[in-house]
Amino acid sequence: MKKLTNIIFLTLLMSACSRFLDVNPKGEVFDGDMFTSAEGVEDALYGVYSELASTESLWGAYLHWIPEACSQNVLCPGDYKMGNMAAADWLSSGPVSVRKELWGSAYKAINHLNNIIAHCDDETVRQFRHFGLYKGEALALRALIHFELVNLFAAPDWADASEKEKAIPYVKRYTFDITPYSSLDGVYEAIIADLSESERLLAEDKDLIQAQRTNLGNTFTDVRITHMNLYAVKALLARLYWTRGQLETAARYAQEVIDSQKFSFRPKSAFVQPDNGTLDLRETIFGFYSRSGTGSYQTYNCNKYRLSGTSSSSSFSLAADWQSLYTGVSASQNDYRLAAWFSAGDETLIKLVNPVFYADGASSYAGNSILGCNVFRIPEMYYIMAEYYLETDNNRAVQYYDAVITTRGGDSLAEDGVTLTYDMLFRERRREFYGEGFTWHEMRRRQMDITTFSGVVLPGNQPATYTIPIPDEEDNARKNNAK
Repeated sequence: MKKLTNIIFLTLLMSACSRFLDVNPKGEVFDGDMFTSAEGVEDALYGVYSELASTESLWGAYLHWIPEACSQNVLCPGDYKMGNMAAADWLSSGPVSVRKELWGSAYKAINHLNNIIAHCDDETVRQFRHFGLYKGEALALRALIHFELVNLFAAPDWADASEKEKAIPYVKRYTFDITPYSSLDGVYEAIIADLSESERLLAEDKDLIQAQRTNLGNTFTDVRITHMNLYAVKALLARLYWTRGQLETAARYAQEVIDSQKFSFRPKSAFVQPDNGTLDLRETIFGFYSRSGTGSYQTYNCNKYRLSGTSSSSSFSLAADWQSLYTGVSASQNDYRLAAWFSAGDETLIKLVNPVFYADGASSYAGNSILGCNVFRIPEMYYIMAEYYLETDNNRAVQYYDAVITTRGGDSLAEDGVTLTYDMLFRERRREFYGEGFTWHEMRRRQMDITTFSGVVLPGNQPATYTIPIPDEEDNARKNNAK
């Protein structure tokens, strides 16, 4: 049996999730008795974290996989789900089912969070020592899910005003009633309001999160990088404002995360002996803990991303330029990421799943991190700062850029006297976040054309290229409700 050094924390989380499932066997309603003790509230939150991490249609697979396929970072022409989504064929049977599953799972989780948030207004819950953490995390998770949805299912910021009038519903109440659509601006305003309140409530994290971390813990306040913590809230605000092109505000939040000195870059040794499929104890700001070695997480992030030779993965491959991305223009010949995150022999991505799940017992979990999938890592904050200074102070932009690439084996632009360009920064972000679902969102923001695996060019300046249609069932239900 493979050794897991963070066994105390894992046992805590799994037992909490079990209690959550015992109380809510159908995952639809939280028993009010859960909120009569701090342990019960914590169990409810642990249950939602588990739901978000393990559900295939959320961070268990789709929220990484869909953007990677649509950006053409991975090619899947023979897959009826992702292959058709990558071609923007939203109406064929595969994408129809994917859209429905993602939408339904997301709003189901939002409803669970709204139940927790509603109970956080109970006088009993407000007396619990870590009340601020409970409500702050729930609000931040609600904002995070809506943020993912609005960037998939709503028109981009640069679309015409008429196309942005109907974005997605922002659901703030625990209800099974139909919530009206909000405009794009309305959704972002609601996200920012939730995150602003979360910042206030999560102030305790300034002391709870230390620069030197371990993966051991036995209380809710331990291992905070597996919780939607204060700095994850700031990172999400930075990403939100970056997405909207408001770089000054994005940079303010990114700099706050950097200045906290809570997060640092992994050393070369972590690339020489990579702990893939984990939350790094230095770099990760927030990620979902997951021990999934079978089922959907393995199917999408191992058997298909890794192309392990199973018949179901035969139609999946990496983009044609995956290797030159790390060795070509504006890349170093010594980039540690190439050998650490890819298997050159069979041209596969091995970044997202730990070897304990695919090495037939040949490898053990090293225990220097936490099994799971990342949502925010510190390099993103440095890239935002580099982009902010790109036009006004290139030397300063280079400082932030160099801070990342020199820890990845790259050559310092400052030492070589090289001017940083946006194209270089785009390529670097693609290198760093390959497999994590980031590239498509940046392409969307920049209105970049997409050339599909079949050679068809999807125009980047047309909102439809970057807007996944809302499931028909959602619109039909609203029409029926209006009658």
